Amino acid sequence: MPFAKDAIDEMVKQQPECVFDDEGIIQKGVIVRHLVLPGQVQRAKNAVEYLYNRYGDGIFISIMSQYTPCTDLGDYPEINRKITAEEYDEVVGYAVEIGVENGFLQEGESASESFIPPFDLTGVE
Repeated sequence: MPFAKDAIDEMVKQQPECVFDDEGIIQKGVIVRHLVLPGQVQRAKNAVEYLYNRYGDGIFISIMSQYTPCTDLGDYPEINRKITAEEYDEVVGYAVEIGVENGFLQEGESASESFIPPFDLTGVE
């Protein structure tokens, strides 16, 4: 994670404040997206805590729930499933508990089939 920390530091240095237009589209600033992985609630909490302690409300934290194994990962049972609602809710609850206000959440259905691209190179030239 040291490379990510350095990159986020530089982005925040260049754009220390988030600015959104009238339609809610970010115009400048930093949004850090964190994908919660199955069985990794504590790591997700650590990431959220680090981001909030380091940058406070200067960034937005997007806690993502859509991890979906796209192939058979039977050899890796620890990641061969979607995250549970309880796992996601625990991370979100922790973010709220420590004071995160600038953030984005995802609805559970974001991990449904309709949100997953075919990964068949369609549209790639």
